Amino acid sequence: MTEGSDGDLAAAISQELTSCRKRGIERIDVRSHNQAPVPTPELERLAGQYLLADGRTVKGRIAQIKYLLRDAIKAFGGENGPDAKLITALFFGDSQHYVTKSASELLDTARRQYDFGNELRFRQAWHNAFGSFAEFLLRFVASVTPANETEALVESVANGVSYIHDSVLAPEVQQQVATIGYVDSGEHFITLLSQADKVTIVGLTNESLASMLRTALDRKRDAIFRTDEAWSSVRVVFLTEELLDRVNDERGFADPGQARVERQRLGVFGRRTVRVFLKSLPTRSDWVMYDSPYLPPLVGTLFEMPDGRRIVQLLIRRQVGNASDHLYLEFEDTRGQYFSAAFDEIVHSSANDNKLAPVGAVIGQRFRVRETRYRWSVLIDGSKAKGWLAMVLVVTWRVRDGQAEPLLQLRTRLNATRELNRLTHLAGYITQDDPAVPGMEFGLDDAVPLTAARKRVQMETGEVDTGNLAPLTIGAYIHPDKEHLFFFVYNCRLPDGLELWPQAEISPVSVPELLSIRKNQVLRNALSLCKDPPVSRPVRTNAFEIVALNLILHDFAEIAHELREAAGARTPDFATIAAELGRLEEQTRQMWQGYEGDAELNGLSGLQFREFYAILLPFYETIGVPGAAEELALIGEDEVKRAAVDRLSQLYRDERVMRSIAVEL
Repeated sequence: MTEGSDGDLAAAISQELTSCRKRGIERIDVRSHNQAPVPTPELERLAGQYLLADGRTVKGRIAQIKYLLRDAIKAFGGENGPDAKLITALFFGDSQHYVTKSASELLDTARRQYDFGNELRFRQAWHNAFGSFAEFLLRFVASVTPANETEALVESVANGVSYIHDSVLAPEVQQQVATIGYVDSGEHFITLLSQADKVTIVGLTNESLASMLRTALDRKRDAIFRTDEAWSSVRVVFLTEELLDRVNDERGFADPGQARVERQRLGVFGRRTVRVFLKSLPTRSDWVMYDSPYLPPLVGTLFEMPDGRRIVQLLIRRQVGNASDHLYLEFEDTRGQYFSAAFDEIVHSSANDNKLAPVGAVIGQRFRVRETRYRWSVLIDGSKAKGWLAMVLVVTWRVRDGQAEPLLQLRTRLNATRELNRLTHLAGYITQDDPAVPGMEFGLDDAVPLTAARKRVQMETGEVDTGNLAPLTIGAYIHPDKEHLFFFVYNCRLPDGLELWPQAEISPVSVPELLSIRKNQVLRNALSLCKDPPVSRPVRTNAFEIVALNLILHDFAEIAHELREAAGARTPDFATIAAELGRLEEQTRQMWQGYEGDAELNGLSGLQFREFYAILLPFYETIGVPGAAEELALIGEDEVKRAAVDRLSQLYRDERVMRSIAVEL
């Protein structure tokens, strides 16, 4: 537009400013299947005139327009300070050179920073500011442009012809411009995560990453109103435990040993929480965790954005202080994508965390390997997968004030994807870095399960000395719809004076507490079965027998009798019994303090619920846990309860019976 009134020109410039703000100043040249470059003829004309008058060489229209806007806004501040600040916030935020924040992020930040009461007033305010600024731009450029400049010179500047000035080139001329800031709460990192299509993260311990990924994913989904939205690719690299041991700690601990323990604990927390988060997403082959056996040449993140940009954020770790005190250096990758290649090299030299789990058969008290499956592809509900998985269970305990006390872990969304809000001793898969050989066998006293048990304890304590680890027994847990679990059970007295760290979510639990927790779980199971009883009469009979036997052990013999009678009827009616069970279940609910707050307990984990009276309670008695001997004595003196324990063990180990019952009992 070269003719017309100043009012028409100002209106056109205001509209171009609005279009640039909506797209984001750094993205006005983006061309994709649904986006074309933003037309800015008037802003380009003004920028060309201003640069020519100022004697500067700036290539590219984005850099030229930014140069004009920054100088003009600064001058505009002397005339209209509030509008100048608002325009700066909407176009540049707190960036000095390259604008890393998206248009929506800048808009949200400005909305919070400038309280106009409601959305309508806010929009009107910035539209008015753009109108005033557009009029000012015309006067600003005219005040510095000689009257006799020719249109040819203006066009040559716009096309990138150099007019040398004695001063130093503007920052925008540099090939790479970086921003730096403090990590603080990680808000900027989370924003980039929520906008990225692919991310590659290289860290040492990554202890805060899972919560940031969770927040970023929520924002990503909210932005487009889709609950299934996710990244195309997530690659997270950790240091191996061995390498982490050799890294000098940056937290300023006086005791190197304590620093090592802290690193290991944070590494465990980071690895486990990220693994659990990724596993909770729909199964994808390109959401992967890696262990780096080599110290990586950089620590940071590569964000691959939907518009093709690759933003690199490098982390500068401080010697002393919290993670929030670390610095980040951020820039867009070069055309040669040197940093992207560096991230790829780190990933390719690392080992996939999706380790192999042996699958096989139970031969007496031993496990025979038949094949291996990746850890992330087992125990999938409804998979109908066959075979047994080898597991370890470590019954952890300690002596405090002269008395033994069991130590159990709360299963939460930070450490588990199954059996959430249940208490468990330390359990885990037996996994191997190298494929197990078909035909290989191992038993309770062999190195394979012993090593896995020791690593499981080390993982939670961070200590090399895992205390006294000793074989206890074996156990089997049969699923109706996926692989069965064969447990090698050990006991471990943890070292005296060991400090339990909060993220491990391990607490001492007394026998009366365990009995109370299990009682509620039994009532919950019975109520669930009443609401959805099996149609098949034989299956229904077995299921209600299991529930009834458990009710007897918790002194609900009368309800147990009523349930079995109702289950045996030709047309079962559980309404009255269900109402009573519901009342009792509500009265016996238990709350437990977890790392992220209080949780309502759902009982004990798997095998420990089923074999509480056959494995856990007898062991507690041998080490002198208060209440264990008394409870076992009561069962021994009661013929009905004694028979219930024996019959439950028989039913729980009957594969035909347990496979037929679709609900967990």
